[in-house]
Amino acid sequence: MRIYIPTFKRVDKQLTLEHLPKELLGDVILVIQNQEEKLYDKYDVQKLVVGNDIGIAKTRELIYRHAGNNRFGMIDDDIKMHRRNGKYYGQSSNMDMSKRLMTLEDWKYWFKEVNRLFDEGAIHVGHRDIALPPYGEQYYNFKHILGVHWLDGSKLSTFIDEVDWNLAEVGEDLVLTLECLMRGFKNIISDEIIMARWDTAFEEGGCADWRTDVMNNSEMMKIAKAYPFVTALNKYDDMKHIGSIQRFKVDCKEAYESYSSSTLEYFFD
Repeated sequence: MRIYIPTFKRVDKQLTLEHLPKELLGDVILVIQNQEEKLYDKYDVQKLVVGNDIGIAKTRELIYRHAGNNRFGMIDDDIKMHRRNGKYYGQSSNMDMSKRLMTLEDWKYWFKEVNRLFDEGAIHVGHRDIALPPYGEQYYNFKHILGVHWLDGSKLSTFIDEVDWNLAEVGEDLVLTLECLMRGFKNIISDEIIMARWDTAFEEGGCADWRTDVMNNSEMMKIAKAYPFVTALNKYDDMKHIGSIQRFKVDCKEAYESYSSSTLEYFFD
């Protein structure tokens, strides 16, 4: 399965790439800007070269289109993936600790799982964060997916041209989450395969190179105005390298249920 890693100004800080087993590197595609192409020659993986300074929302759209009808993963460049002990899900313990960095065998297991989920109708699969305690079930639904996305391109391609993927310069993960839900697909979150992202989120490079708190909050308001399932809160979090980020409440279940409502309205219209 292809794994796209969009990256910018982190030539020597490829955390995601460095923690993938070497056996998977043949399926990795680094998504880099033309201005940095030569800098990434030292990485023996495929490259998808995009235009300079196009922003992360446009970059993700180009990934969707490049993937076409294929099933694929899209992982931020600063993430480490872990697997929790099976004992949390009514299974026998399968490791000596509560969780571990994913091994090659763990990745093979995950690819089988995500393909099974796609076969059963899923379009969008994500992961619980390592900072959160075990949920108690392997999978749950209706949460905003961030950082790591697994997508069934054959389903995404059916509505890709209907979406303004560049509505906002940030918050593109949220647009993707909502658009899939609004078309009647429950998203799926894995509690067993988890991601470590907050320790490195908003580090120098990447979006932090150009994102400010004022710009972030303004762009997120565009999403809140476009989607009734997103509500701006009068609460803020201080983020390193960026500033004071406004919080937004997202009702993923309402977004999913809106599909049934819109279908009924069309039927009785």
